[in-house]
Amino acid sequence: MKLTILFAVALLGASQLRSQSHYSFAVVKSGQGSPLIFIPGLECSGEVWNDAVAHFSSGHTCYVLTLPGFAGQPPIADRDVLGTVVNQLASYIVENHIQKPVIIGHSLGGWVALALGAAHPNLTGGLVIVSSAPFLPALSMGSTISLDSAARIGLLISKGMSGQSPAQVASSQKMYLPTMIRDSARINEVAAMAARSDQPTQGEVMAELFSRDLRPSMGQIRCPILALADWSAYKTYGATAESVRANLEEQYRMLSKTNGAVLTIAINDSSKHFIMFDEPKWFYEQVDQWLFQVPPKR
Repeated sequence: MKLTILFAVALLGASQLRSQSHYSFAVVKSGQGSPLIFIPGLECSGEVWNDAVAHFSSGHTCYVLTLPGFAGQPPIADRDVLGTVVNQLASYIVENHIQKPVIIGHSLGGWVALALGAAHPNLTGGLVIVSSAPFLPALSMGSTISLDSAARIGLLISKGMSGQSPAQVASSQKMYLPTMIRDSARINEVAAMAARSDQPTQGEVMAELFSRDLRPSMGQIRCPILALADWSAYKTYGATAESVRANLEEQYRMLSKTNGAVLTIAINDSSKHFIMFDEPKWFYEQVDQWLFQVPPKR
């Protein structure tokens, strides 16, 4: 088996190897160079990062995760799904000798990246947070929402999601996703991923996201952060680029520059929630420039 794998790597210049069985998530590895770890959002597989990997893999080793219970990856029984993922990802980085990777996470994946950076600050070289924040409810519902109120809302959302059939999921996603993605083909891709996802897991992680506030722990992060944000899909609710920027600046207020946690915020005026789908050129430009100008802490 090892010879077969080595032969494939020699021929293709890349490997697509699943993670060891003791990890709850799957990993696909490709490319060569400084390491990037990609984490998708709710209901999504790592395939949402395929185009990004094609862009970055010429100069980076790319590790793409699919989380447990997402898009066909087997679920886990833990009631703390996100905590398990964060701790296992830290172990994966250590056990595979990945030196100071940049973690790139979308939405829920961005929250996981921040949680990893706060809980294991010596492991991360940089964080790229796409359409996400330390406390997601405050980003979408306003900075004044309390943790208790958000947790109650998250529980209601969780209950609504957990009992859906694959057909119901696909149908509801096709109604909902046009508010998050412009391209109908991409909408169909994500809806298909959602239909393969374990809905009790999706409900659980939503409840966890709405009941966990990372803002107080931002001071523990010791690496640069690039926060990429959108707002245009929410302008009917009063959102503006200025209000989103102010919200993010407040959420990251506890960051300590003395720890190396320099924050860069870039806001796209035309993209919806899936920035890497709607505005890929802008997304690549922002990340490439940030990686060049603000080298991850080594």
